[in-house]
Amino acid sequence: MRYFCMKQRIFLFIAILFSLTACIEDGFDTRPSAQPSFSVEELDMGVQFTENPSPTAMLMIYNRNSKQINLSQVNLRSGEHFRINVDGRSGSEFRDVEIRPNDSIYVFVECTLPVTPTAQPLEMTDMLDVITNGVTRSVPIKALAQNVARHRAEVISGSVTWTDELPHVIFDTLRVAPGATLTLAPGAALLFHDKAALKVEGTLLSLGTAADPVILRGDRTGNVVADISYDVMSAQWHGVDFARGSSGNRLSHTEIVNTVNGVTLDSLVDLTLENSRVYNSASTIISARGGARIRALGSELSNAASALLLLEGGDYQFFRSTLANWYLFSWPDMAIVEFLDPDNTHAEFANSIIYGRDTPVGHYSDTPETADIWFRRVCFDVEGSDDARFLNCLWATDPQLSYDLKEYTFTYLPAPESPIIQAADPSLDPADLPATDRHGRPRALTLGALAPAPE
Repeated sequence: MRYFCMKQRIFLFIAILFSLTACIEDGFDTRPSAQPSFSVEELDMGVQFTENPSPTAMLMIYNRNSKQINLSQVNLRSGEHFRINVDGRSGSEFRDVEIRPNDSIYVFVECTLPVTPTAQPLEMTDMLDVITNGVTRSVPIKALAQNVARHRAEVISGSVTWTDELPHVIFDTLRVAPGATLTLAPGAALLFHDKAALKVEGTLLSLGTAADPVILRGDRTGNVVADISYDVMSAQWHGVDFARGSSGNRLSHTEIVNTVNGVTLDSLVDLTLENSRVYNSASTIISARGGARIRALGSELSNAASALLLLEGGDYQFFRSTLANWYLFSWPDMAIVEFLDPDNTHAEFANSIIYGRDTPVGHYSDTPETADIWFRRVCFDVEGSDDARFLNCLWATDPQLSYDLKEYTFTYLPAPESPIIQAADPSLDPADLPATDRHGRPRALTLGALAPAPE
């Protein structure tokens, strides 16, 4: 009887063992129709600077089948300029990569593209080939190779002009020495590496046009995650510092974006902004010290973690300008416009817009009626009323400028029905106000920096 029970147990053990083995063998779906799927049909890595290792791009391989599948081979077809990491392993070719049912693996892709024979971006491609159950499926991979001019701790002396022939990548600090002039021709692009800065001790002339603006921005390309571009991220580079005594500075049709500190003016600096845009700063957009002079015509200052304007004494004029603060990542810690030394400040805002998340104008004087600070025909989105220094303003008025916090888009174009259209007082415009906005559209009588888009 004992012997019989022991035999039963042995047979039961063998049966269970065969059953488990059968389950393991049957766990893989080996039919040719059992194929993986991919998170993208094509992996586009965007513009990449030649000879620079790229940021990492990613795609996912899914097993949406009810059983495991075995990727018998995963490889790049060429592997000349692109590199892959599959499920945590680096290499050029991978075999027998298993994916459980309803599971997935990551494939990370990088590239280092060679110098090309053209100044224009040149597309380079490869294929990610995945063989499963004898069937090959492929995902195209592409990137645009862009040659660049690199500048490391460079000092501009004399008179120098940078053109749009190649983007200029700035490492460390680009310095314009006293008495020197750096001219940026239409279409010039200055791309600043992490912590890089532009310090102007002499003169900066940034002479963009509506068709070919000058761009100063960070050097990151592509997306932070998914389809969110690095364009939305502030603090990518330090910003532009005008040193004490820097003079004759002019920014026309120029964009300065994604800085830590925006534009900083030391004392006795003068700066003209014409149809320009300074936006998306982790601190202020423009900070100026006593004796500085700013003249802004048809320009946009927008989106900062602190004040858009932090003015400490000096002489400041803003005509047909838009000051809008809908910064994405925090509530601004100061008013949109702040005055630190109102008794020594002359400031004038005319035919402009000041609105956003916080108070439009900070407390600037114990006796505001005697301050030399003026707001003439300015649109505010808060309740208020005219007084000795606020003249003929639009109060509690939404200017209806286009922006979308969920989509990370901030064009600040007025809607066709916006109350700021035909609201400007032309008698307040200076003689040198450009007749067209930064897009080249007739300014007419619209408050702020931009005319509405044609319907």
